[in-house]
Amino acid sequence: MPHKELLSLFAPFGITEDDKQNIAQKAVVKTFAAQMLLNNSENCLGFVLILQGSIRAYIIGENGKEITLFCLKSGDSCVVCSHCTLQSIEHNILLETNSKSKILIVPAKLFATLKEKYPKLADFTLTLLSKRLSQTITTLEQALFKPLVERIRDFLRKNEHNGEIQMSHENIANHLGSTREVISRILKEMENRGEIQLGRKRIVLLEI
Repeated sequence: MPHKELLSLFAPFGITEDDKQNIAQKAVVKTFAAQMLLNNSENCLGFVLILQGSIRAYIIGENGKEITLFCLKSGDSCVVCSHCTLQSIEHNILLETNSKSKILIVPAKLFATLKEKYPKLADFTLTLLSKRLSQTITTLEQALFKPLVERIRDFLRKNEHNGEIQMSHENIANHLGSTREVISRILKEMENRGEIQLGRKRIVLLEI
């Protein structure tokens, strides 16, 4: 049962049986198709535990460009959604599924109450936030200081499955905060050098 996974995650925080039952009753499991937006400024998820699939957290700049800050996979948890579980921080980090995903959600109001009641859970929340912040800083450092071709190589290596990537140039551009035209040009240059082979929404890794 997914709720058992959640209660197991919360077990070290000294939560009472009554509160455990409250969590089990109010937490919900939702399934989302690929490329679905899970939250926005009016819709906060609360605490999430990824049961299946993969989710990317990203921001959109004033110019409309997207950049992926970090990704969450099965077994990961997160409190960074849209300024709800951490009201003192103003941000709008969006969550979108990379693939069909199943997520267990503890509503924001309930999680906020539990966080105030249990200091160990509050500490866990800060640790989790620090981890996501570290990932975000690393991403932004790479975006500022690392050549785009190297970032593309890293992205392809991290996301390959059986030596290939099934993703459009537009999607890669969104992950890396670039444009489709620039990504397509660099990928073509990499193909000419024999590093990859391009297909329709498909990239085969050769010598990366």
